[in-house]
Amino acid sequence: MTPIPSFPVFRPIELDDRAFFEDMFREMQPEVSEFNFTNLFMFRHVHDYKVTRLFGNVVILARSYIEEPYFLPPLGDKDILKTISMMMDYLCLIEHRPVMDLAWKGFVEKYIEGNDEYNFIADADNSDYLYRAEELRTLTGRKFHDKKNLLNRFIRKYAHEYRTLTPELVPQAMDLVERWCKEKCSMDIPSTYGETEATMLALKNMERLSLTGGVVLIGGHVEALSLGEMLNRDTVVVHVEKANSAYEGLYQFISSEFLSREFPGTMYVNREQDLGEPNLRKSKLSYNPVRMVEKYRVWPRE
Repeated sequence: MTPIPSFPVFRPIELDDRAFFEDMFREMQPEVSEFNFTNLFMFRHVHDYKVTRLFGNVVILARSYIEEPYFLPPLGDKDILKTISMMMDYLCLIEHRPVMDLAWKGFVEKYIEGNDEYNFIADADNSDYLYRAEELRTLTGRKFHDKKNLLNRFIRKYAHEYRTLTPELVPQAMDLVERWCKEKCSMDIPSTYGETEATMLALKNMERLSLTGGVVLIGGHVEALSLGEMLNRDTVVVHVEKANSAYEGLYQFISSEFLSREFPGTMYVNREQDLGEPNLRKSKLSYNPVRMVEKYRVWPRE
């Protein structure tokens, strides 16, 4: 692992940082999906993640889909308010809006709420959807009636095979992602391109990440893919879920089967955010989240 430099020098997040960050997140037990090494690594180019040390804390600088820089909340517990102040000053120095994004509720309650120096607001577009895992495994009950019908229709209609993702199947999984992007990627929704790039990076480095994958084969070809891992001791985070939409019910099948086969005892599922995209929001809400994992934007009052 290349040493993390001291502020204001930054370096990109590297694959060799995995053990360092995973130890830190294991101690944190985060609820927010971004505080996970796989997420940071797979989106390291998309969001230009760079890391530094400040007052003994680990600080990550990022860039939004519209090319605006922002900081993630500092990781650590030393001089946090002084650290935030220097983060904001740095963004002003490089002539950008001073802002800290993706702050979780506990962080805001501890350091920001009641602090006259900062404003904050809940960021609905970036807040994560949290579900009861058993409900998504079984899709039982009236509120999942339509989903269960689609799943059963898929099972009856198509000869299929679920398999845990292995290195031999990765090229086919990458082919599916490329086909998905040809259908779904749009300049109107730039995150679709970023998501595709991040998924490809995760697949290429899967053996060195703490990822579990599942695929569905139809006619011997990978037509659905899911990638996830434990976010904290109670929750699995699903980073990627792609399927060939030509097969009705395939999304419901891969979601249910992946959780049943790979994470049978997990209590909750974090399926990340919707980024304000209306169709994605409608889809995520249709699976009946138990609650939202709120994230907040923070900026100086002056």
